[in-house]
Amino acid sequence: MTFTKLTQIQKDLIFGTLLGDANLQTGSRGKIWRYRALQKSEHKEYLFNKYEILKSLCGSKPRENVVIDERFGKQTKRWYFNTLVEPSLIFFGNMFYKYDSIGERWVKDVPLKVQTFLTPRALAYFYMDDGALKWLGHSNAMRLCTESFSNEGVNRIQVSLKNLYNLETTLTKKKLKNGFIGYRIAIPEKSSSAFCELIKPYLVDCMKYKVSDGNFGKFKMVDL
Repeated sequence: MTFTKLTQIQKDLIFGTLLGDANLQTGSRGKIWRYRALQKSEHKEYLFNKYEILKSLCGSKPRENVVIDERFGKQTKRWYFNTLVEPSLIFFGNMFYKYDSIGERWVKDVPLKVQTFLTPRALAYFYMDDGALKWLGHSNAMRLCTESFSNEGVNRIQVSLKNLYNLETTLTKKKLKNGFIGYRIAIPEKSSSAFCELIKPYLVDCMKYKVSDGNFGKFKMVDL
């Protein structure tokens, strides 16, 4: 199998989105991996942005599927794509995933060396994937939904944001369905402007609604 040399933008996208909603899949006990991205139809533009950057690793174009929520009988349309299995992804698989032999599943957590790879562009993809405004119309604060990671992993992200970009953050508790208490990273008012300036050059238009405009609102496409 041929090893593909990844470009810097491909590395940033993969790393940032693995901190977010993207995942790696393996059917070979971690010997080889493929990357998978999935977005609801409203964010189709964002999904295709990812695909255009990673299409050299893909064997097919993005596809649409329909998922039915049986509780409410509601249809949800989503777009997704997978890369081919790719040796260059082993590096990311080893960083992000550990095998839980008791649960017989792969568990994703924040890499020990997150600070080395958390570039502004990777941070932008992380936020577009898993960030949100705290309170639209009332606050410029934002948050990163990191509650699925270990407490140690969340702390690694906090330390990296401080060391790399001098961003002050706080933590808020979030109870998960399984009863586990996780933590979200809050980006308070005093850090929101600096955070926005870091990620602004890399935002995809359809995701700008997530980002504060400094006036308790959100960026509009004409602002950028």
